Amino acid sequence: MLNPILIVSCFLLSIFFSVVSESLRNFLRSRLAFVCRLQKDDDRFGIILRDDEVAVQVAETLRFVTLCIALLLGSIERYHDVDVITNSMIWSDLALVSFGIWICLWVFPWTISRVVSEYLLFHTWPVIAVAIRLSKPLLAVSQRVDTFVHRMAGRQDPTPENIETLTEEIQSVVDEGEREGILESRAGKMIHRVMELRQEDVRAVMTPRTDIISIQAESSLGEARVQLLEAGHSRIPVVEGSADNIIGILYARDLLEHIGNGNDAASLKEIVREAFYVPETNSIDTLLNRMKQERLHLAIVLDEYGGVTGLVTLEDILEEIVGEIADEFDEHEDDRIEWLDPHTLLVDARMHIDEMNDMFDLELPEDRDFDTLGGLVFSELERVPKSGERFDWNGIQFTVLEATERKIIRIQLHSPVAWPTVEEVPQQPDPQNTGDQAPFRLIREEPSNEERVS
Repeated sequence: MLNPILIVSCFLLSIFFSVVSESLRNFLRSRLAFVCRLQKDDDRFGIILRDDEVAVQVAETLRFVTLCIALLLGSIERYHDVDVITNSMIWSDLALVSFGIWICLWVFPWTISRVVSEYLLFHTWPVIAVAIRLSKPLLAVSQRVDTFVHRMAGRQDPTPENIETLTEEIQSVVDEGEREGILESRAGKMIHRVMELRQEDVRAVMTPRTDIISIQAESSLGEARVQLLEAGHSRIPVVEGSADNIIGILYARDLLEHIGNGNDAASLKEIVREAFYVPETNSIDTLLNRMKQERLHLAIVLDEYGGVTGLVTLEDILEEIVGEIADEFDEHEDDRIEWLDPHTLLVDARMHIDEMNDMFDLELPEDRDFDTLGGLVFSELERVPKSGERFDWNGIQFTVLEATERKIIRIQLHSPVAWPTVEEVPQQPDPQNTGDQAPFRLIREEPSNEERVS
């Protein structure tokens, strides 16, 4: 009588650990947090997240062990005196048991986990925690075997010193998710951009020194208020004499407080806050962490000689991840790109290379010592060009349309194949009568046969 009880118990335990394993793979953090709050046990949420990987290993191991014990005891009980090879009853039983195992240990747990995984994890976690403690010897053995196999294969786990391996693995998983349709293309691009923050330095996102809007320290509070309004910024550098001599950052809130209190005669030097400086070799990831720690929104970028090379805001870093964040003060995308005809674009030289590549499906170099179209022209011509100078790059003709003695302002790009064009989306009725204009979208026109030949 003992054997049937053990068999049923082991089989039920195997089903239980199967459900736990699938629940650990399929639970949603947000729903689990809600369940923990509902049950007034927020601490359990953190414990489950901390130990979920170990719990999966334990559940998988115990599912296998209990199933093996159940099958072994069942075989001994039923077939201890039967010829296993020739008896047809054994093979029919084997087929029936296999089907039952598939239903009970895979289909049923998978279905349950998709419905109540969070509630099940919360209420059964005390049992799982005991199983984790009891299974520590098994986990230690599996860890040693895993380490031995990795060493025999010549592979090492990613470490902080070898983080590139982990980065490449994550990017390959993201690419596979995009190919299989599990992950949206836009989400995949954002993940890739986050992974690249460690590799790119702050020069890739900074506003160059020549484009920094600043206020002279001698300006009155009224003049500073006008300049802030015109610039559309809430923070702006204050300089004394040279642009390299930044004495601090003026916050619009501080300025308005002084004006509102009647301190119009105060000096800007009295109300500016200390500037935060970073070297241009800092990675974007490092800068983002420092800005979070210091609770800052703006940093001044310095070169190796202590000169100002640019300015970086928290918005610049976020735009590197999610794309352009436009407000009423930002330059509109259409102001930087003008379609002269289907084959010719007029582009602001400050347009970033990666934006051009994303927008027009180009392959302009992104891994060299420049970030903008103007930098590409400098690199190709190896001098400061004059208006009218041109060169060809992979079939695209670059012409400098406007330039000064020190920088390029606008560039004309001519392609033998028609560029994507801007087409206005048909105006939809505005039920709220706000007067908002219809958005624009990019349409890639297929070239005609004559265009392909030319």
